[in-house]
Amino acid sequence: MSPASSTEHELTAILEKVNKTHGPDFEDEPLTSSRHSWALEGIAGAVALLRGDAVLYVNLRWQSLTLARGPWRRLTERGQEEGPALLTLRSVVAAEVRAADSTPEDLARVSRYTYAGGHQQVEIGVRQVRADLTPRVVLVLARDITEQARQEEALEKERRALAEREHLRMLSEQASGIAHDLSSLLVAMKLRLELLQTRPGKQGEQETPAHVDTLLRIVADATTRLTRLRDFARQKPESPVEPVQLADVVRDAAEIARGELESRAAREGLSLRLDVDVPRMPLVESSAADLRCVFLNLLRNGRDAMPQGGTLRVRGHQTPGQVVITVEDEGTGIPEQHLLSIFQPFFTTKGQHGTGLGLSMAHEVVTRARGTLVASNRPEGGAVFTITLPSLRRTATGRGRASEYRSG
Repeated sequence: MSPASSTEHELTAILEKVNKTHGPDFEDEPLTSSRHSWALEGIAGAVALLRGDAVLYVNLRWQSLTLARGPWRRLTERGQEEGPALLTLRSVVAAEVRAADSTPEDLARVSRYTYAGGHQQVEIGVRQVRADLTPRVVLVLARDITEQARQEEALEKERRALAEREHLRMLSEQASGIAHDLSSLLVAMKLRLELLQTRPGKQGEQETPAHVDTLLRIVADATTRLTRLRDFARQKPESPVEPVQLADVVRDAAEIARGELESRAAREGLSLRLDVDVPRMPLVESSAADLRCVFLNLLRNGRDAMPQGGTLRVRGHQTPGQVVITVEDEGTGIPEQHLLSIFQPFFTTKGQHGTGLGLSMAHEVVTRARGTLVASNRPEGGAVFTITLPSLRRTATGRGRASEYRSG
């Protein structure tokens, strides 16, 4: 039974009790100040019987609730506040009685309100007792549902978590087969690129065609990512990390992204520019291939966020014990309500054009490296993604011996 139907059923039971105690005819009821009815004391909620603006009967719970601190705000089915702030319970009931005009006499109108600064919730049910009287008689039931609302919220979170885990399970089953097929294609592509790279020139010297090195790096990174995907599908642990120079990683990602930007600019007649200024900094501990995918994903997101063109800026600097990289765009920015959800799996603002996994996987890579990835909006417009990673400090272990890297 739904909460609304439960309240309606309870109102019907209360109405029967009121009719037995006071009779169904309210024409002779005095329109004076409220009187207390012991017949309503066994009811769990706060109950009031109203005729127009006059309160005919109330129980002690209702009298206590009238002292509750406002403002009172009506809640939508999704739990969002709507409508004006009402200062008293009397104002809430008046609004609900007016809204109940369109509700059939044998049905109840049930609404939820929050009060006490949003810390408490109450469910208010209104049902007409005698619509033919002037002023008409209505029965009001108010139940505190604060704990119930918390339980419902916890259940909804658990439901979403279960659905997400099931989605990931199904995805992992498909990922293993897809990764195997794509890996075979990449192996074949890599062999042909290597043959092209080592093909002798006219004078017997090796001649490397333009972009072959970049293409080989793309194939290597794609193979690495497919291996990660296959390991994820099989629930295998992550691969070992390595010392990484972020300047090199950003340079490689920017080289790949610049070609995509130039291609889109030429195709759509836009002005798209990539401005990179990342100096060599202390090493970090992660996977170079994974971080290249992170920066490439952020650059592609920035490109997609600039439908009218603009400049993508990548900046890097170091702080004590940390390395910081920012990726900024001049696009439409991120809606404030999405800033906390943008890294959740399957959350996307691109509709059918997005999977909702790019930023989630990027966040996972950075978190695995004990870093942070934060999204925010620029005051002048556009979004900025900030990656902060702990740097490694080099510690000499002895003369003539190799150096070790330790987290700083």
